[in-house]
Amino acid sequence: MTSPIRIGLLTVLCTAFPLGLASCGDSGEDGNAGIVRTAAIPTAYFTRNRPETAKNLIEIKPTAAVGDDIVFLARVGGRVDPFVDGVAIFQVTDPSLQSCELIGEEDHCPVPWDYCCEDGTAVNAGSATIRIVDETGEPLPARAQGAGGLAPARFLVVDGTVKDKNDQGLFVVDARRIWVGGRPDREDFLKGSRAGEEKANVDPHDHDFDGIPDHGHDHHH
Repeated sequence: MTSPIRIGLLTVLCTAFPLGLASCGDSGEDGNAGIVRTAAIPTAYFTRNRPETAKNLIEIKPTAAVGDDIVFLARVGGRVDPFVDGVAIFQVTDPSLQSCELIGEEDHCPVPWDYCCEDGTAVNAGSATIRIVDETGEPLPARAQGAGGLAPARFLVVDGTVKDKNDQGLFVVDARRIWVGGRPDREDFLKGSRAGEEKANVDPHDHDFDGIPDHGHDHHH
């Protein structure tokens, strides 16, 4: 029998991340929708020191069980807005999946981190939901975008514990510590995933590293 706690978690995640992926043609909404609130997420959840060994998410996910401590490499993304307003929950995808700006003409898709150019089944298999929780195990009451540099399309290494999992692709990890890297480009699909590349392909006007340039009027998209 499914416990009430697990039902509650599934309800929250299904509401936050409904099934189905937006296509490039449906990406008219602002990928950075909502108010970015980071004050409630302590810096202690983040590290500037990238773990030396971190397997890709897709290597960890099939065999990891609820309660396992894991460390893996992924990228923020998998839907138009991978973050949840008002709560520290967000979606990540495996590095082997290619966001749209890596496989098409530059700027052909306004929100390439929704992976609309990838097969939906592959995205589901290579996705995970990350929660930043308090000492009681509840997600912190703040949108995670911007905290520690978290932003769409950026690499990250998550050190955490598997909270929930099912055969339909659900994979929930409660993060203990997160390293945030940079963004890849078509010359190097892993650019930004290595130590020392934290600012790779990150807009220099994005001083708080939330994926939204702080002085949009000073540069050209």
